[in-house]
Amino acid sequence: MRTLEGLFLWMAISLYLGCFLLSLGRVVFRRERLGDLAWRSVEGGFISHTLTIAVRWMESGHPPVYGTFEHALAGSWFIAGIHLFLERYLQRTRVFSLVVSPFVMLMLGYGIMGGQTGIEPLPPPYRSLWLWVHVTFGWITYGSYHLAAGVAVLYLLGTGRRLPRLLRRLPEPDIMDRLTYRLIVYGFISHFVMVGSGAIWAYGLWGRYWGWDPIETWSLISWIVYGINIHLRVTYGWKGRRAAWLAILSLITIIITFGGIGFIGGIHTPLL
Repeated sequence: MRTLEGLFLWMAISLYLGCFLLSLGRVVFRRERLGDLAWRSVEGGFISHTLTIAVRWMESGHPPVYGTFEHALAGSWFIAGIHLFLERYLQRTRVFSLVVSPFVMLMLGYGIMGGQTGIEPLPPPYRSLWLWVHVTFGWITYGSYHLAAGVAVLYLLGTGRRLPRLLRRLPEPDIMDRLTYRLIVYGFISHFVMVGSGAIWAYGLWGRYWGWDPIETWSLISWIVYGINIHLRVTYGWKGRRAAWLAILSLITIIITFGGIGFIGGIHTPLL
């Protein structure tokens, strides 16, 4: 990691931390001023995060798709970006920073601890335009599902009996329930594009569309799991707390797909 990149990265982490502390202070002490400061902090963190990616991209000559650190850098950026996008078009979603900012920090910390922060060129087989499509939609999928689970957690807290006063600043339960569903649908469609583009790219690289690589297999499993989410909501009317718990538990398959399976040898392992 170069000096300028490290400066922007730690600035982003510091601002995300400030966002979390200010968001928590807003909820606990009911100070709107703290909420405004928290939002400015997450915006500043996202800008610094973007500059980190830009500097690394220019120095490496490729997008952040190679190794644990770059995947954590890109994945957390999409989570923060989707959060900012939601606030632009929806009301009262700034409080979601309470769950978004700590998760973004954890992802960045995981990437740094992975020990692969050096600049490395992208191997020739992966220098393809399909890489852009496959990886971009992969991280949109990742960000959408994680944010859906985060909103589901806040829904459960906000509708529970233990913390009703603490979380009065949350949107209405129906709004959070619908938002969880829409994020899952958005992620599900992006997930389909990720799998499809990966299959086309694989055919160009290895002469076959599907090889039952561990990540390919778990990506398909997780897509089916989220398809079941949508099916239960649309066909059987699942919503509320049941749907929230389902969104949270379904995230386990995504964590396995993008995290745990990377430790098993396979075609995708060199990129992780």
